Amino acid sequence: MAESPRGASRNPLSRTNPLAPAYLCVFLFSAGEHMVHVLIPPYLDLELDATPSVVGAVLAAFAVTSLIARFPTGAIYTLDRARRMLVIGGALSAAAFALIPFVGGPLGVGILMGIDGFGWSLATTSQLAVLVAARPEGISVASAMGWYSGFNGLGNFAAGVSAGLLADTLGFIPSLLILAAMPAIATAVMALAMPWGRLRRARVISGAETGRASLRGIWGHLRTLSVVAWAGAMVMVYINFVSAIASGFQPLLGLAAGLTLTEIGILASCRSWGSSTVRLGSGFIFARTDGRWLTTPLTLLSAASLFLIPSVASSFLLQVPLFLAMGVSRGLLRVTGSTEAFEAVDDERSQGMVSALLFAGLDFGKLVGPLLAGFTAEAFGLPAMFRIMPVALLAVYLPLELMAHRSLARRPRHTAERSLPDGLAGADEGPE
Repeated sequence: MAESPRGASRNPLSRTNPLAPAYLCVFLFSAGEHMVHVLIPPYLDLELDATPSVVGAVLAAFAVTSLIARFPTGAIYTLDRARRMLVIGGALSAAAFALIPFVGGPLGVGILMGIDGFGWSLATTSQLAVLVAARPEGISVASAMGWYSGFNGLGNFAAGVSAGLLADTLGFIPSLLILAAMPAIATAVMALAMPWGRLRRARVISGAETGRASLRGIWGHLRTLSVVAWAGAMVMVYINFVSAIASGFQPLLGLAAGLTLTEIGILASCRSWGSSTVRLGSGFIFARTDGRWLTTPLTLLSAASLFLIPSVASSFLLQVPLFLAMGVSRGLLRVTGSTEAFEAVDDERSQGMVSALLFAGLDFGKLVGPLLAGFTAEAFGLPAMFRIMPVALLAVYLPLELMAHRSLARRPRHTAERSLPDGLAGADEGPE
């Protein structure tokens, strides 16, 4: 935890809130990245005559390099290296965006998307670790993660309409060149405006030991993380696993049951709206309450919603509350799961590894969810898959969460405060 600046505000974009540059960076970076992902499929189709399988392979290049880079990034992360890692990651993504219009085919675009995935992984893993390290007294981990998730969701929400409007107005090539500025500006904001000097002073004063961060012994670093951090990562796997099942297989079930494509699209929008809306308000909510107790109930709510879909597959109206529940639970679980994981560590190298672990969980759930759901549907039928998968996920998650709760119960409270000198542990929390 960083030294608390006098009068630090909980307003996420206040000048006196040291996390404001990070929130703005997260918004700009996520908006730019998702705008590019909106434009790449139609660009490949209309400009480069790519087939659907080629489009999928190009998009997969981003996911694969992003996942591969997560743990090496977490292993080499330190506060001293954080700014350089942010700059390198942002520069790689900006360069990839700018070069896409100048390559002659899908292979070149795929290579650039792979470079972008590496840059995205490097930048976002560092962003999250720095955010936790910069959190001052008076701002809880849950509140900081809530605002982080909210600005991330706001960037995603703004990306779709903005990307389409930009491309319709200016065309693909000018749009991609303009979008190259987004990660560059986002990186500049965080690299120049974060209170790096204060963070380093707080570390020196507290006597924090970071050890030598390197790529060697990544598995050893992961093994030292507590079961609480792994439970938080499992939540990330879980929410993207459920999302993949709902978005990939509910349309098949719905069409077979007589729903129209319009109704299926509205259900998907209900889930997205529920997730985006609650994420935008989660920073305010968790500034006033500890959300850890919500994790297990929200997980059960999400599982129940998925489990019940086959029972009401032919009813559009009865599925609306199920999809809203899945969206709300997904949005809040992003915050509560991350909060639980970060509260289990209090040194910067572990924060880097936790950041990598959480993002890897999201990536893993997104990649593995459709595969396992598809195999299960082939073996037992589509309706049965909707009931088997949530039960199986809970069977993995609940014992891990129980062990995490026992670990937290044995852990002394306010460990982070005790790692700071007395003058910092009692710093002014600042106004609301």
